[in-house]
Amino acid sequence: MTESPSLAPPEADPEELTLSWDSCVSRTLVHRNAVAEVLLTDARALPDGRFLLAAQWPRSYATSATSDIGSGSGSADRHDPMLAAETIRQVGLYICRRFLRAPSTSKPVIRSVGFQLDNNAEPVVGYGATDVLCRTEVHDVRHVDDVPWPVALSVRIQFSAAGREFGSAFGRVRVLSEEEYEAFRGPNAAAGPVPDNVHSRPSPDEVSVPSPGDVMLVHAPSGTLLVAPADLRHPRFFDHPSDHVPGMVVLEAARQAACLAGASPGRLNGCHMQALRFTEWNAPVQVECAPAEDGWAFQITQNGDTTASGTLSFAAKG
Repeated sequence: MTESPSLAPPEADPEELTLSWDSCVSRTLVHRNAVAEVLLTDARALPDGRFLLAAQWPRSYATSATSDIGSGSGSADRHDPMLAAETIRQVGLYICRRFLRAPSTSKPVIRSVGFQLDNNAEPVVGYGATDVLCRTEVHDVRHVDDVPWPVALSVRIQFSAAGREFGSAFGRVRVLSEEEYEAFRGPNAAAGPVPDNVHSRPSPDEVSVPSPGDVMLVHAPSGTLLVAPADLRHPRFFDHPSDHVPGMVVLEAARQAACLAGASPGRLNGCHMQALRFTEWNAPVQVECAPAEDGWAFQITQNGDTTASGTLSFAAKG
């Protein structure tokens, strides 16, 4: 087992590189069904495990009320912060398949994800989408014998728009073969979401989302808070069927739990989530959130085991 990266050769010198924001990359390379949900538009490989990627952040992407364009809130002229998490997710998947030779049948799995945004430097949403440059570095690449692509890698991104840096993101990806994924998932892969027709849901205002379909939580009779998306065809969170609870759903559920726990009504400006194991559909998923140093700490548990945990930070409304 070695730790050295095996990257595709650079396509050109950095000074000669130009990126295009004219059309999106193949949706299959970022695990999306809808072309409208693809954020990446272009990419170039640089030396030493570095890449330049182009992303476009649409003004219509709004998962929280504090990011709802035209809502009148102080942060309504900024993009939804969850775009940073979705961008790092797509970048990790795309680099694996486009540059690091992972086959189309491979199953990249996000093991950790996080971002930090500078609310004073973020681009103001204009009449259209914002062109975002992602300066990306791949590191901690892990190989095993007889596998030509990395089995794990970490990714760091610096976001900039119109020449101004405004945030960063990071993630860790585990790349499984199709056979490994099927063996690892076992019978859980056949489980589907259990319809919720008993528990009460928080109101959209309580969890700071635009509509009832955006609510990810329910109150169990025991008083615990459970992850149970109201809309299992939500265009952002359920673009395609999933044999487990998607990581972006888990992260959004944690944000909503923080709202119920008393977090600032301001927008999310930072997070760090580590996925310890898959969160399954076939058993209740409990979420807990409590104040912590410099933010809020959350924990996702199922059958007594922690499936994900992390921290969130919020910026006050401006």
